[in-house]
Amino acid sequence: MSQRRGTSTSTPGSKQVPEPKAPDCLLGLSFVFTGELSSFSRDEALDLAKRFGGRVVGQPSSKTSYVILGDNAGPSKLTAIKKHNLQTLSEDEFLNLIATREGPGGPGGGGFDEKTKKKMAKDQGAIKQAAKELERREKQALKEAEKSGSSKHDVSSQLWTTRYAPQSLKEIYGNKGQVDKLQQWLHDWYVIGVSVYFECMRRPLTGRVA
Repeated sequence: MSQRRGTSTSTPGSKQVPEPKAPDCLLGLSFVFTGELSSFSRDEALDLAKRFGGRVVGQPSSKTSYVILGDNAGPSKLTAIKKHNLQTLSEDEFLNLIATREGPGGPGGGGFDEKTKKKMAKDQGAIKQAAKELERREKQALKEAEKSGSSKHDVSSQLWTTRYAPQSLKEIYGNKGQVDKLQQWLHDWYVIGVSVYFECMRRPLTGRVA
């Protein structure tokens, strides 16, 4: 006989956990367990409720969906059940609930409560807003790339020397005088090259190839 949290089972393992209609068949429901169940220990019963999406609370209240009653239930919890007119289930009825309830999304699940619906709507709105912002940024980046004449391929595949190469002289720091000289030479190289060529042609040959 197993014993946990001061509760025991009279016939442990005599009942099998049913196959649920949906993995979240207990989603949206809150449970309170009191007394000793015949086949499952208290911890095993709590784990079952949580496994299929249910929420387990310690004390009954007006927000409690079901109270699972076993033998020798606590007097204070019985008083709370009567006070709040709560629905109670036996161990067998709890297992049957797992086997037959289709969850909040199913036709027999009763749908989500208003609080959950509002949260889902808020989350959905945030997702849509984030998607719009991402799309806006992508369009802006594409416009800037087209304006600057940048290529559209993924820069992550480029070498660092290419990816971070300066695009203008303003991005080059240090040795500005040398950069200016190089720029001027590149600008005049054709004129200088032609003049040097003709100067060489005018000079007399000092030697002869045998």
